[in-house]
Amino acid sequence: MRCRLCGAEAAEFVSGGAGYGECPVCGYIGLEPSRLPSPEAEEARYRLHRNSRSDSGYVSWILEFVEAVEPYLRPGAELLDFGSGPEPVPAALLRERGYSVLAYDPFFAPGDGWRSRTWDAVLVHEVAEHLAEPGAALAELAALLRPGGALCVRTRFPPADREAFAPWRYRMDSTHVGFFRPETFDWLSARLGLRAALVEPPDRAVLVRPA
Repeated sequence: MRCRLCGAEAAEFVSGGAGYGECPVCGYIGLEPSRLPSPEAEEARYRLHRNSRSDSGYVSWILEFVEAVEPYLRPGAELLDFGSGPEPVPAALLRERGYSVLAYDPFFAPGDGWRSRTWDAVLVHEVAEHLAEPGAALAELAALLRPGGALCVRTRFPPADREAFAPWRYRMDSTHVGFFRPETFDWLSARLGLRAALVEPPDRAVLVRPA
């Protein structure tokens, strides 16, 4: 099985009745290609999300991430919220803090205008695990960063051993098709010409383009 992040040959294993490939080069764990959901199945699953601004617990969880990445954002920075979902709460909270934010989502906020601009930061909040071709997607986003810009990712890091991986709840979402270990972000930063400024369990990484 090909690693969809770096292209190397991944070591195949079965967990919870599904096949995966764990890459010995970058550490990425990818779901077998035959189980990747169709765009229609993805959208139907996302429409079941109830991630609302009115949910104080959800907002607090988003604020944890915002506060973790804010030291890497310039005052008034221009941000792209990539894969913003039906209700882009991170974008709303960042606007309230004085940032300019464009929300993009292939299903809920489509358009290609973000591709013709550069950005002070790109947020990939609970999106990386959904990417069918993460190598291509993250390389495209990194190329849009201005000098000193930050690629800010939130995605749950998988358990260290395969026995714990099988019952891991995060794995069981049908649209979660790939998982990033902490060391994957170290590899990714080197590949993309970025600096791993923050890699912090359980779920956050900030990769910065040199100024």
